[in-house]
Amino acid sequence: MSHLRLDPQSGQWVHVAARRMHRPLTDSAAGCPFCPVPPDAPASVRAASEAPDAGYDVAVFENRFPAMGGEADPLGALSPSGCAAPAEGHAEVVLYAPRHDVHLATLPEAKVRLLVEVWRQRTLAMEADPCVACVFVFENRGHDVGQTIDHPHGQIYGYPWVPPRIAEEAARVRCFHAEEGECLQCALLRRDEGEGARVVEADGAWVALVPFAPRFPAEVHIVPRRHVGGLPALDDHEVASLARLLRRAVARYDRLHGVPMPYMMCLYQRPREMVEGDLWHMRLAFYPLLRGLGRLKYLAASESGAGAFLLDAAPEDMAAALRAVAL
Repeated sequence: MSHLRLDPQSGQWVHVAARRMHRPLTDSAAGCPFCPVPPDAPASVRAASEAPDAGYDVAVFENRFPAMGGEADPLGALSPSGCAAPAEGHAEVVLYAPRHDVHLATLPEAKVRLLVEVWRQRTLAMEADPCVACVFVFENRGHDVGQTIDHPHGQIYGYPWVPPRIAEEAARVRCFHAEEGECLQCALLRRDEGEGARVVEADGAWVALVPFAPRFPAEVHIVPRRHVGGLPALDDHEVASLARLLRRAVARYDRLHGVPMPYMMCLYQRPREMVEGDLWHMRLAFYPLLRGLGRLKYLAASESGAGAFLLDAAPEDMAAALRAVAL
């Protein structure tokens, strides 16, 4: 059961999904619900598994503990105050591989390319649902960032509303276009490449860079050179290029401090409401949590309470450190 509640002070929706309290927690292949189960396994083991057979490359299925979709809490449908609503939408799990001991940097490039293609196809499917306002592809990697199952996987949400970060950015994009007559991301990319100090890696289709004002240490954005709003508009060459830079970005993170980097990976695509002039320019962003070996970047009072992010290192220095990683 789930529903949405509107916070009257911030004007933002909050998802209430008590069933998520019962999500499985495992840090090994033993008992992992995403690992394939042998055909002769006991019925109880097979019932607990969410994985298809071992022959798949990438698998997608509905989350058993979704933040939205499924059976709605009656409160959302019956509240007369208008401050609650059904949590419509979609919450899907994407398994990257049957093996438990791989991740984006160790998968073959062709497998990562297939994963990006799956993201593209699922985005198209969700966008066809009129209740979906925004499709959000993401991965939480590592227990430090809230990953409860360490089998390689990500998720795709089809939100019934436009989340605040994306709505705020859409407003700034519109404002910049009205004042300057061009795309904000195109202008930023031109500036960043011109300065060069924050560029980590680039090819003919995409640029991986540390933004001018990041929120996390060693934050990296992967931005298409072509002005494109989302995954469905990418051509095959751009899909292959994104897969390559995505894989190499994770490899750089894991070698930066010599340990697997906990991170949030977020793919920002055009929300449904933003159709005028195709102003949105997509990007994929990594928010890594290590600011040094054994040192986590905590979202403490300034970040969580006031929304003011503090950085411990200059973005130019972090870009230089990532460029220097041997691949």
